[in-house]
Amino acid sequence: MQTADSMELLRELYEEYSEWYFSLAEEDGVLPRSISGIAADGCQFIYLTDGLTLQPMARNKFLRFVLDEHRAIAYAYGGLALRGDSDLGEIEEVLDVVAASAEHYVMGHWRVIRGEDGKVAALKPMGQSEGDDPEKHPASWYLAGAIRFSDAEKLKYGDLWKEAKAGVMFSDRNSRE
Repeated sequence: MQTADSMELLRELYEEYSEWYFSLAEEDGVLPRSISGIAADGCQFIYLTDGLTLQPMARNKFLRFVLDEHRAIAYAYGGLALRGDSDLGEIEEVLDVVAASAEHYVMGHWRVIRGEDGKVAALKPMGQSEGDDPEKHPASWYLAGAIRFSDAEKLKYGDLWKEAKAGVMFSDRNSRE
């Protein structure tokens, strides 16, 4: 298994996750928020998080807890965001996909085009970037920096993760090689 420092692993994970989102858009017309973590032994999970009812800061901390519990050395994250120019009054729906470790990230953005039925009709590329400062970029900081969990948070997040695991997809990346 490659190490988290390997940009090759992050680029591979980024491509896989981007392709997965494109297939979801094409087949189902939806783009769920999700996170996937990879442990050093190759164990990977994909967790669809649209059903989480936590406030954004608590959700982010919970996702970090999940990555820590899984002993993730790298992860991928994807979800929709709204971006716009308040002066122009224009807002766009954007799909963000990132693959990151504690040291590096690869990130891409696509403008979402919806059909009359409200389903995703197309994804238009808006750019890709990569770097070695994940703590400075939204959605790429999950493994960067130290986060402490109170005993109450450990219990709360542990219970949430235990409940969520039934719907989480697990696989072994080493068995694909």
